[in-house]
Amino acid sequence: MAAKSTTHLARKPTLQDVGRLAGTSTAVVSYVLNGGPRPVSDKTRVKVEEAIRVLGYRRNPLAGALSGGRSNLVGLLVPDTANAFFGELSRFIEAEGRRRGLLTLLGNTGYESSLGDDYGRAFSELRPRGIFVTTGEPPHQEDGTPRVYVQWAAPDTTSPSVTFNDFRGARLVVAHLLEHGYRDIACLAGEIDAGPAKGREGGWRRAMADAGLPTAGRLVRSSFDRVGMERVVRQVLGGADRPRAIYATTDEQALVAIRTATNLGLRVPEDLAVVGFDGIREARLGGFPLTTVSLPLEDLAARAFDALDTAGTPSTVLDGTLSIGVTCGCAAHGPAA
Repeated sequence: MAAKSTTHLARKPTLQDVGRLAGTSTAVVSYVLNGGPRPVSDKTRVKVEEAIRVLGYRRNPLAGALSGGRSNLVGLLVPDTANAFFGELSRFIEAEGRRRGLLTLLGNTGYESSLGDDYGRAFSELRPRGIFVTTGEPPHQEDGTPRVYVQWAAPDTTSPSVTFNDFRGARLVVAHLLEHGYRDIACLAGEIDAGPAKGREGGWRRAMADAGLPTAGRLVRSSFDRVGMERVVRQVLGGADRPRAIYATTDEQALVAIRTATNLGLRVPEDLAVVGFDGIREARLGGFPLTTVSLPLEDLAARAFDALDTAGTPSTVLDGTLSIGVTCGCAAHGPAA
């Protein structure tokens, strides 16, 4: 680019500084940063990009206006990022946003609709491109900010959803236990029967029914708090009517079941087979991988952003895949009891 003064700026560089150094207008600089709406010649683009590099310019997230006067921010509402599944989902959403020039604002709702409302209002004041919602309770919004539901079907008829086929995944992993010869399979579920939980519980019931096996007395409900969950699992495994296998509707529940069984002196899978659902890294990696249903979180994130970009995008349902570990008995010695 043409030699111009590159005197160090004591203040933060602005669009005007970039335009001045590149020998162009601030509008053209904005076109380069936002990929439009008007085309920029390759020669001018190179000058602008070089000026940005020389000055160390970083645009204000709220100044990166998008169509409709919205910022380059998106909001993401999750129940609890301490839960490994939501932590991983958040990272995939953030990564996909960065690839598209967007920054992600994160809010933990703790499954409280009032807190979701608070975050929804706060995010909306920043004019985000949209808000991703991971639970069925829609945050209160008055400004028409687009919503996309992820891993939970939209409760209204206007917002798109990107979800998983939880029913199919549950049937798949429970059928795998049945193939091993297990007949007494308990389901470790959450406290509510809605959203993904409904499909994951329903898939277990269907697989058991298809095999002519009863489910009465074998549904175990607990909170998603690991301490409370362990207390419930300990009661189940410490009783005289202990099941031979456990299908946990989340990997976190499965990991708690394995830890509790070990503490009680039970061997997994020789004494207790355990399978899960989600495919979180903690469960799949290491020397004792969990048999589970792995979910395509990267694909979900990409499709969720596509739904924001394209009006009228239909809701999408993605399939998980069976990930074979050792907790089901595949690597165990001897037949299933």
